[in-house]
Amino acid sequence: MMRKTLIFILLLGGLGSFLPAQVMPEADILASPEYWGIARSGGALKDLPDQVWINPSLIPEAFLYSLSANLALMPADIRVSQLTGRYKVQKHVLTGGINHENYGDFERLDPEGYSDGDFSAGRTQFFSAWSYRLSSKLQAGASFRYVTEDIAASREHFRVFTYGLTIIPVADKTRMSVAYTDYPEPMEDEIRASLSHPLLYLPLIMNLDYRYRGEHDIENLTMGGYFQSGLSLEFLAGLDFRRRGLQSNSLGRDYIAGLALGGRYRYDKVTLQLSFFSYGGLGTVSTFGVNYYHGS
Repeated sequence: MMRKTLIFILLLGGLGSFLPAQVMPEADILASPEYWGIARSGGALKDLPDQVWINPSLIPEAFLYSLSANLALMPADIRVSQLTGRYKVQKHVLTGGINHENYGDFERLDPEGYSDGDFSAGRTQFFSAWSYRLSSKLQAGASFRYVTEDIAASREHFRVFTYGLTIIPVADKTRMSVAYTDYPEPMEDEIRASLSHPLLYLPLIMNLDYRYRGEHDIENLTMGGYFQSGLSLEFLAGLDFRRRGLQSNSLGRDYIAGLALGGRYRYDKVTLQLSFFSYGGLGTVSTFGVNYYHGS
């Protein structure tokens, strides 16, 4: 179990200051069903409030404030919890949030290899963002994350800055977004380019994300979207090309690695959310969330 947990932490990119750069495929570990339900895509989807964590320029239409609470249950008994609040002031939107990753307990070994008790490991992110609507076709934003990592008695911390820009060239339909995230060394900075567009004659909004971290590859691509089934129900789906290459000893489950499914049900101002993301034979990420959204 401990070996599987360590492998999964490496895949997630957690505990970044303790890992070399070459094993850091990503650094965002969120609990949002919106994030996982479209395979960690959605960099240009304005109507999914928690996407502000990956691009601070995203602003939902016709809202005054929102509050969301999410929980992600990951393989190897890893748990992630997340709270996010957003408040609109004229053309500005202010966001605050906290995200905690609990990696569980590990066996401590002395220099001779004998058991010397247990230690815990985890990471907490304190998040703030500012978003601004420059015009009906242009939005900008910036976010700041203060990240603390705790391993036994060791405490490390670092800061992450993200700058985002969203362009809306066609009457609130097609959206093009870009987000630049400045990570501390040894992690590579990330550029996320995103495109979203509603499909013609179908209640389906698609999104493509391409994340560049020093090397161009088809595996940098993620694809997702949501299908609007009536006024209250939406279905989420996505594909993460990087996770399609996962291999394990679990026959058959490798073929669904990288696939995501989810749903959102709205009742008045409250939205209930559920999603699943497959890591193939390593297991499935299950996420649950509730969002309160007060419109203008």
